[in-house]
Amino acid sequence: MQSDQRQRRVLIFCLSGLGDAIMASPSIATLAGEPGRFRLTLLTMFGSVAEYLREQAFTEDVRFVDFLGGSKARVFRELWRLRQERFDVSVLPYPHNRIEYNAVARFIGARERIGFRYQRQAHLNLPSLNQTVFGEDPKLHVVEENLRWAAHLIGEDVHGLADELWFRSTPESTRQANEFLSEHGLADASPLVGIHPSCNPMKNQQNRCWPPTQFARFMERMSERQPSMRFVLFEGPLDEKVSSAVHKKPGFVAVARRLPIGAVASVFRRCQLFVGNDSGMLHVASACKVPCVAVFGPTNPTWVRPWRTPHVIVSRGLPCSPCFSYSSRPLSCPAGLDYACVRDLPLESVEAAAWQLLHQSHASAINAQP
Repeated sequence: MQSDQRQRRVLIFCLSGLGDAIMASPSIATLAGEPGRFRLTLLTMFGSVAEYLREQAFTEDVRFVDFLGGSKARVFRELWRLRQERFDVSVLPYPHNRIEYNAVARFIGARERIGFRYQRQAHLNLPSLNQTVFGEDPKLHVVEENLRWAAHLIGEDVHGLADELWFRSTPESTRQANEFLSEHGLADASPLVGIHPSCNPMKNQQNRCWPPTQFARFMERMSERQPSMRFVLFEGPLDEKVSSAVHKKPGFVAVARRLPIGAVASVFRRCQLFVGNDSGMLHVASACKVPCVAVFGPTNPTWVRPWRTPHVIVSRGLPCSPCFSYSSRPLSCPAGLDYACVRDLPLESVEAAAWQLLHQSHASAINAQP
């Protein structure tokens, strides 16, 4: 154990998406559980991430800076204020592999700056601007990568730290979810299946998604086989164009459009299954302990598979997959196959995975009865 018990001010960057914030939550919670030793400030540039972090109550100090849409002058003023606060520690959690992130951390100038050196762009993105640098371990899940810096700060063995994902449901979130389900006649729906056919399109990431027409066919075929099945299509502000090809299905699809993120989690907790791409919604479902059918193409399920929940990874398993590595470059298809790894994924494979998990869930529910 570390002998220095003075409270340390810790700035944790949560500048990537919602899924990454959720996968960092066990590490953030580890520090939040020691309020006498650590005073946390969480910094994000996405509204959904700010909502999530505030609902978890890790700290009252969640900051939002509009790096993407704000003026350079305003962003600089916000960063200057952070610099003036003289943090003891700053953390760039895994994965934050951009030179801009390391430069911002250096500018804010915490006494100890923690980051990662990635296999891709190992020196180009200047990880040496941080003093404590963990080497990327490609055998570890994102949760496990992040627990390394939490163990370093708290002074304990990494294997002794809790690794459960966090997603609290507040009474207001539960009320909003119940209102949505009642309005769409889903309060007693069984089985209820969550669907998310999209992902954040930044850096060309939309190309890691199974085609939305396939999601539409999947829902039609599943409902034909089990007419009582109902679907909730989760749709955020960046998803509307993609999901428009999916939600025009009368009768068995309800669209959860722009619900607050806490209400989304509360709706997830009523689902018996989630089917989606590698996206933030996959990790919301995982945090809510929903069985997941996870469609993977170029990205690596070793790093970002559903964590601590029943799941089936569906992938074509092409020799060139997975090809994605964390770097500042946009997603591309180096094999020149136009993302055939996910585009041509058979519908039957996703169906089989869905039925497998539904049958397992049903059997578990029966076995749990007294």
